[in-house]
Amino acid sequence: MPTDPDALSAALADALPHPSTLTGEQVRGAACVWCGKAVKAGLNDFDLGSRRWRPTGGASIAWFPRACRACYYAKEDR
Repeated sequence: MPTDPDALSAALADALPHPSTLTGEQVRGAACVWCGKAVKAGLNDFDLGSRRWRPTGGASIAWFPRACRACYYAKEDR
């Protein structure tokens, strides 16, 4: 398992839920992508990097996955 923060974020990105299954808060980075707990950017979260998603037949949409500390560390231990 990677221990470098950037490498870990990249590895976790592979396990992200599909944006179509997330709430608006999760898509915009105001809630953890895994548990839905509210997060504050730069205070109690881990930024998993902005992403683009193109729904079938639609325009490209930006989304901003973030994880709460508990979920981030739980995923890191796997």
